[in-house]
Amino acid sequence: MKAFLLLARFATLAVAAVALPALGILNWRAYQPGRVDTAIAQLRFLEGALDAGAAERMQSVFPEGYVFTWALYGLAWAQVAMALPSSDPLRDEALSAAGNAVSHVTSDHAKASFVAELSPPYGAFYSSWSLYLRSVLLRATRPGEPAPFALEEYERDGENFASALSRGSSPFLPSYPAAVWPADTVVGVAALAIRDSTLVPRYRSVIANWLAMVRQRLDPELGAISHAANHKDGMPWGGVRGESLALMSRLLVDVDASLARQEYAILRQHFVDYAWGVPGVREYPLGVDGRADIDSGPIVLGFSGPATVVGAGAAIANGDDELADTLLTTAEVAGFPVELAGRRRYAGGFIPIGDAFLAWSRTTPSPLEQGRGDYGRLVPRAWRLPLHAASFVLAGSILHVAFRVWQGSRSKRQWG
Repeated sequence: MKAFLLLARFATLAVAAVALPALGILNWRAYQPGRVDTAIAQLRFLEGALDAGAAERMQSVFPEGYVFTWALYGLAWAQVAMALPSSDPLRDEALSAAGNAVSHVTSDHAKASFVAELSPPYGAFYSSWSLYLRSVLLRATRPGEPAPFALEEYERDGENFASALSRGSSPFLPSYPAAVWPADTVVGVAALAIRDSTLVPRYRSVIANWLAMVRQRLDPELGAISHAANHKDGMPWGGVRGESLALMSRLLVDVDASLARQEYAILRQHFVDYAWGVPGVREYPLGVDGRADIDSGPIVLGFSGPATVVGAGAAIANGDDELADTLLTTAEVAGFPVELAGRRRYAGGFIPIGDAFLAWSRTTPSPLEQGRGDYGRLVPRAWRLPLHAASFVLAGSILHVAFRVWQGSRSKRQWG
């Protein structure tokens, strides 16, 4: 009996010794959204995870997991390179890592998951993200520096994508046979726009015509681009959803500022929410419940993890720093990050594509001062108070139990 009491005493003290600092760290992180420095630590973790086959593991879970994980990893490194001065030695490493991602995304192994016979070849998802990665990396390269990939192949792929846009009766291209998700096409159009801002412009008329067609196909209820579309004419189908709307709000900044602001305003009005002391971005509009799927991930309190994480990037891109920091802080609190030896992982690192999405979002380039919006507050200033209150109660309970066990052990010794 004495041995059992002694074991209980030390077990209780051990739990208290771990739980109390953890609660303190959790509450401290509620004020640490993190930007480029935090993303670099994430990318250090992802570097090792990718070497160990993380992209292949994600492919077994998501239909596009391999390409998506490598593309987001490369995009985040390219954006880190953009944020660093030319004299910073880390910049060369960032460009090299992004170039390595390009080699994986453009490989035959990556293309094998997609349908080569589609227009554009391999479908809108693959064509768009492979182009977008290269466009962002090209933009991160300074004048006089060598091209980080084969420009001839890049230009050929861009021409194929633009030709597919121009030939069709719909502004949205298929990712798979008879399967159209507008966000996939938006990625490719953003790639063309970035390319035109970096090299001699070629696609301005294509983009202008595309924008005109898109504005004729907005969701009739919310006035935003829908999550899915009819594969024949591109008319909206199935409503607007938070994850894809956040993604398009983020990407359209490089295509058309007015449409980006319009989409982002709808995201703020109908999808940003605050429930049970937690701010986030909903997968379905306020007042609408829907099922979780591979795009949304698990839906908790109406919130989608991808919508919230990508929503932070959309907020940064549209000059809404307050909401961006709030959403990034939600990820810090809910994601339980652990950083060891300069490598930072979220949720134990079990879903590397989630880490890659977060690194991509938090390295989103901020607009120039004239591109910043005048946004009102959506989340109460004191939104962290429920977290602090719950942590205080939990800490008090742990201390109370620890004290009782300690006192009980002392009493047993005195009377035993």
